[in-house]
Amino acid sequence: MLRLFKVLSILCCFFLYGNSFAAECSAEPITGTTDCYRVPDSYTITMYQMGLCNGVDTTSATVPDIATSCQVTFNNSSGSSIEVQNNISSALSGGTSTKPANGTYAYGFIKVDARLFLKTSHTFAATRSGSNTGSGTTCWTNGSAASTGTTTDCGTSAAANPQNMTVDVISLGGTVLPMNNFYNRYEGDSEGLDDTYAWLVDSDGNASTSINYSSSAGDVKYLIGVAKFTSSKTVSDNTSAMEAQFRVTRGLKIDFTSTTVNYNLQEFKVVTDVY
Repeated sequence: MLRLFKVLSILCCFFLYGNSFAAECSAEPITGTTDCYRVPDSYTITMYQMGLCNGVDTTSATVPDIATSCQVTFNNSSGSSIEVQNNISSALSGGTSTKPANGTYAYGFIKVDARLFLKTSHTFAATRSGSNTGSGTTCWTNGSAASTGTTTDCGTSAAANPQNMTVDVISLGGTVLPMNNFYNRYEGDSEGLDDTYAWLVDSDGNASTSINYSSSAGDVKYLIGVAKFTSSKTVSDNTSAMEAQFRVTRGLKIDFTSTTVNYNLQEFKVVTDVY
């Protein structure tokens, strides 16, 4: 029996709003750029499934057949809400955890809701203007959805009242061939982490065809990520736990336009091990 099942078996590395940026920066703009990365105060995802796989074709835009190629090691049809803390293991609540069959696995997968939530507040060295309202050295998420472009209020630190910002991942950028908003490959990670492949699917598990978040057929509802492990994961009779750490060092993107600040989503990564 698996005595402890602490999240998944995959690396997720999704550069959701482009991936041609400068090095990670502080809370101030990088010289010659208009962006910056920071760790958000709160980063919430909803997990539905995860597992271990073999025989997945990561080079194809066709959605993997999870039922055939993978063993589902966690399942929660209602979704398990996880508030991500950088580099800290996160436990799953609810659902059913199942130890996979003994063997060696080349891939892991994760299925999460394509709607994420971020909440944050930052204090800058100089006065900034909010993309929605106000000005001051402290800026915070005001509860507006990322798609509005007006996610930030600014003022004094005492006035800060950060609220969850809704981010719908409705496109994966199509930065690699084949060009496809609903499939992308993330290879050659700068930290040497596993290559990752992502698909956006509708509520029935079919490939999305519309850049819209909803439970209607064809729209985006879930994100499926598959990691090709650099070193295969082995499950044996002695395996007692799986563990994952979410990394959100660059989870928040700060857009600077002149003195105006706007917040958006950038990436999250999941690093796993089997014990």
